[in-house]
Amino acid sequence: MVSSEKLWDEETLECARACFISASQLLYCEPSPESVAQQIASGQFDEAPFAMDEEVARQGLALMSSWCGRVSERVGRKGDMLASSESFIEEVAALQREWLRLFVGVGVPEASCFESFYVDPNSAIFGRNVLEVRKSYRRYGLQLARLHSEPDDHLGLMLGFIGHMIGLELDARRSGDAGLSRNIASDQDAFLSTHMLPWLAVWRYNVGKFAASDYYRGLGEFVFGLCSRYALRFGVHFDAERSAFRRARP
Repeated sequence: MVSSEKLWDEETLECARACFISASQLLYCEPSPESVAQQIASGQFDEAPFAMDEEVARQGLALMSSWCGRVSERVGRKGDMLASSESFIEEVAALQREWLRLFVGVGVPEASCFESFYVDPNSAIFGRNVLEVRKSYRRYGLQLARLHSEPDDHLGLMLGFIGHMIGLELDARRSGDAGLSRNIASDQDAFLSTHMLPWLAVWRYNVGKFAASDYYRGLGEFVFGLCSRYALRFGVHFDAERSAFRRARP
């Protein structure tokens, strides 16, 4: 089920695509002094092009923006000068340790980003869920660079995959292939509903519980809010009382 095309025009989809790709990179990639300095200098978290009408996403972005502002003020530098500051490098080193503890873990990460951790904890590393996700990637021309050394069902990768599919949907629309565009949208719905939304609330809870900084606490909120807002496109909403995503009845 895809809601009215008037609500999901090309500009809206482009904005959603940009947010999914950005969220993918923020979650999947270890932060570096250069990348964080660029985020602060550009005001990346001051506003997002999509999901700002979703309270959780808006609050998450505000937390990240607040962290950036406090760090910039403590360091006493701005723009390109940040990355060369020893105190700023120490701030980012703390973020790196937090990213490792939360999402990678020396042992078990405190907020694992892998679908299998939540839905099939006793499975092999490359179990059924991983292979299903891999099949979806291949269908749309993607394959991990570290195919046999890293599970495919990482939330960061899946966020990027949604962004990739939105881009393909837009290409189909612009080429006049309405049928292909609808099929790609339906596949987004299926992928979100099957592989991302069922465990997203638990992941968000873990991030909120174990994150030490507003940067990652905010990222957890923003990712949850972004997915919640995009799921509305397919008639799926988050039921806060049941802490689960539910599809509206036709």
